Amino acid sequence: MGTPRVGSGISVAILFVLWSSGIQAQRPVELQTTDAIAVERYVDVQRGELPIIISAPHGGSMKLPGVEPRSGEDLPDNASKFVTLQDFGTADLASAVAAAVESRFGKRPYLVVALPHRRYLDPNRSPREAYEHELAGRIYKRYHDHLDKYCLEVSNRFRGGVLIDVHGQGLASDTVFRGTQNGRTVQFLRRRFGESAHVGKESLFGLLSQQGWKVHPNPLDGREQPGYNGGYIVRTYGSNQTYATDAIQLEFGRSYREKSTRKKTANQLAAALQDYAEKYLQISESAGTR
Repeated sequence: MGTPRVGSGISVAILFVLWSSGIQAQRPVELQTTDAIAVERYVDVQRGELPIIISAPHGGSMKLPGVEPRSGEDLPDNASKFVTLQDFGTADLASAVAAAVESRFGKRPYLVVALPHRRYLDPNRSPREAYEHELAGRIYKRYHDHLDKYCLEVSNRFRGGVLIDVHGQGLASDTVFRGTQNGRTVQFLRRRFGESAHVGKESLFGLLSQQGWKVHPNPLDGREQPGYNGGYIVRTYGSNQTYATDAIQLEFGRSYREKSTRKKTANQLAAALQDYAEKYLQISESAGTR
């Protein structure tokens, strides 16, 4: 693990680009100014004032003109599972969480939401697996450029932070699965505050459980569910990398994502994040140097 990149203070963020040497064969194309304007409408971004980053890669529904759906052909042998299904409601849920956080804190979190349908690109995959068309590649680059920028900015501005990566799963509609690669993507949190900050009753998932959420793993120090234990985004932007950011994937069952329950879900997550921030994050910007 590298040393977190920090400027005026040590930071941690949940949610959230460094391109590893193993995926440089297909890097997203460089954008010209006109290209950037063209793809801007496909990624919803918000620069924040808090050490909280919210990411939602799979909830979009927009079509990409002139782009065929991904076929999944010619993927590498070690590719992740090829999926084109939308994570229903997660784009709207992420935006609702951002609004609820702002209401509670009086400041905005960072936000990155992909708006195209997953059939055209998958931001939670390496570039080699994520898209098959140049326009989709440009959108992918915009998504990850902002995650990279925001994680670095949080690392430089605050003493602690969190990246929340919002997903949906169909295995258990009444359950929310935690994905941290079994603690690997929250190493900074664990090192500063101990294992209880990750798996105890005052961890994020412990706080959510106290609000009546059915969470997995249960008990919290158990192994995370294979397939939902943390994908490309949390592995890339977590504190297992050189970012000073802790990244947690939340896999929401359908009952948490329905239109009728979405506001309640967002408010409860924002409340848990407020308690979490009081224990583990520095909301004011850092002063001085490390």
